[in-house]
Amino acid sequence: MKPNQNFQYISFKLAHTLMGIDILDIREIVPSSRITRVQLAPWYVLGLLNLRGQILTILDIRVLLGLESPHQVSGGHVIVFKYANVGFAVDGIGDVSSIDREKIEPVPANATPGVQTYADAVINLHEGVMVILNAHKILSCARTESGLQRSL
Repeated sequence: MKPNQNFQYISFKLAHTLMGIDILDIREIVPSSRITRVQLAPWYVLGLLNLRGQILTILDIRVLLGLESPHQVSGGHVIVFKYANVGFAVDGIGDVSSIDREKIEPVPANATPGVQTYADAVINLHEGVMVILNAHKILSCARTESGLQRSL
């Protein structure tokens, strides 16, 4: 890596928390129009979404991160991963941020266990702290849990 290399993250809101994920891990972002609930799905699966004939499993990463879950999911977006037919619901999409490597800090020890597990770093911005999630850790959790393997 070059010492002055910048990283690009897409920012989003999740339970009033500013989050980010590496833009290279994202295939697309779509409105969360019609997520269909599935009976007996794992506790962290929000449902299924038909995206142009392709069925995507939508994760509720609020549950994985230990954040407050909303009563209804409406008006948000789904971030679709590049590597699998999986996405996750977010409350709102922000901007793409280009961050200098030296501004990236480790996850604090007092973060919730879910954030400790699925986040790689935090970044101090003018708007507040942005938690950087690791797409591969989220997908690996989804793949190892029973029931979701068939839908990946």
